[in-house]
Amino acid sequence: MHKKNKASLKPTHDQMKEAAGKITGYFGGYIAIWTIDIGIRTGLFQTIAESPRGMNSPAVARKTGFDPLYTDVWCRNAYGAEFLEMKGGRYLLSPAMATLLLDRDSPAYSAGTAQVFIGLRDAFVSLREMLKTGKRLWWNTAPREFVDAVAESSRAFYTRLLNFIGQKPELNHLLSNGTLLEVGCGYGTGLIRFASRFPKAKFVGVDGDLYSLKQAKSLFKQAKITKSARFVKSAFENFNESRVADIALINISLHEARDKKKAALAMYNSLKPGGIILVSEFPYPEKPEGLRNPPARVMSGIQYFEAMIDDQLLSTKEFVGLLEKVGFKNIETVELTPVHVVILGYK
Repeated sequence: MHKKNKASLKPTHDQMKEAAGKITGYFGGYIAIWTIDIGIRTGLFQTIAESPRGMNSPAVARKTGFDPLYTDVWCRNAYGAEFLEMKGGRYLLSPAMATLLLDRDSPAYSAGTAQVFIGLRDAFVSLREMLKTGKRLWWNTAPREFVDAVAESSRAFYTRLLNFIGQKPELNHLLSNGTLLEVGCGYGTGLIRFASRFPKAKFVGVDGDLYSLKQAKSLFKQAKITKSARFVKSAFENFNESRVADIALINISLHEARDKKKAALAMYNSLKPGGIILVSEFPYPEKPEGLRNPPARVMSGIQYFEAMIDDQLLSTKEFVGLLEKVGFKNIETVELTPVHVVILGYK
């Protein structure tokens, strides 16, 4: 009986083929992420995009001054991953791929996400020991390359937010002459884009990371809009200014608050009567069954870093419950993409 049970557990040829195919696909995906990162950082994608007729790899090497062999290997990888097309022996970048990889102001911009995962390479190596020791880290000890990549990947979230706000008259009205508070403002890239859209509005940026705030102040100074903004160094939950904002925004950061209820309450208190909170977040699946699709796998990958800073992404339902507990009313949820949900609450 025991031998029969063991035999019945032996996988079939088709089962092995299916399982091996999944693993091989993930190996290819890993190489594809590096191909994106190298192509963006070295300008290879941009070089090919600037040639409407396309270029063969020797021409790409001559134009960039790069080594011909390395350039040829990259071109073949980019073609194999379907980032590049080929016509008459010349590589081309399709309009769709050019948008995804090069248009930083597109709501579909995706290159920053690849850079986020590449930026985590040292953290993943450290995870081998952190699994055993339980050691945690925080943003001020995270790799700078990773922090920079997070700021880059957030651009698409801000673009989608601005498009969403454009469709909501009450939000446009509040921002026409009002004040936007952003908790977790990071480098201030989002606030700068809001300032460009709403030149009469005022802005308050809050972040607990001094390095990020210095970057934000510098970028605002470069944009010559410092008079419309001020910055406050504070943990999310410790921000204690009352009734200073018409809209309180927190973009892909509320899940990182040490005390999420206290952070949500701080945002509630920061709003004037009639103010609106905008929580822009990852809609992490409520149940394990929801994890088996590409967007959920990306979010699950993000969970590695979230665990390192001692938190995790939450489901949309959990965010709604959190806002209800601190007093927000008429809560709405809008899924902008499979990895981006906006939750509105009214004070």
